[in-house]
Amino acid sequence: MKTTVLFRMIVLVAMVFAGIANAEVKAQDNNFITNEEKVGDLVVSKVIYRLDGSLYRHMKYDFTYDDQKRMASKEAFKWDAASEKWTPYFKINYTYTSNEITLVYARWNESRRTYDASVEKSVYELNDANMPIAYMNYKWNDYKWTEEAAANWAMNVTTPTVNEASLLIADR
Repeated sequence: MKTTVLFRMIVLVAMVFAGIANAEVKAQDNNFITNEEKVGDLVVSKVIYRLDGSLYRHMKYDFTYDDQKRMASKEAFKWDAASEKWTPYFKINYTYTSNEITLVYARWNESRRTYDASVEKSVYELNDANMPIAYMNYKWNDYKWTEEAAANWAMNVTTPTVNEASLLIADR
């Protein structure tokens, strides 16, 4: 019993030290703890720990950014307790144009030890204020991008803007 308490105290001290050393620790719902590593104001890595009496490694995310500080890629890893190392899970690459953001998703292929060719693509159309107004999702099929069935993707409806000044006028 004393050994378990001592072990928990050591883990707690280690987590506090990691939080002070340029990392931000946040509690989340469902007993998960997040440790973010930052370079300047950009999060470059995030490790998710599962809290179940002790802390267990769960997921890790690495992020890269372009010269405008926009996310260029997000790579996810799962913890393999048997080999005690992070194993790749998936990767998302982001590309930007003046009116679209495109996300291309690829899964890790363990037998080939590489990411499969891109398997899914999402395209977000942006309005003049850079807010998403439409979304399309595509799957890679027979060497071409095919739009998913209507049930699997949704397009947001643009609401017309209202002259806010007229909202304050009451008719009698």
